[in-house]
Amino acid sequence: MKFKIEKVANMIFITADQDIIFKAWDITEFTERKLQNAIKKINGHYNGKAEFIRTF
Repeated sequence: MKFKIEKVANMIFITADQDIIFKAWDITEFTERKLQNAIKKINGHYNGKAEFIRTF
């Protein structure tokens, strides 16, 4: 499954193919560590077969 990591206004989202939001952060609370933890958790659910595309 493909996931897109994108920035919209003052929010950061991890969305799936059909624009389903899996995780969202306010830009003031966002850290790379939170992003890596969310990616690790999603990869665990999809047995490491998730693909992430970062757009910002």
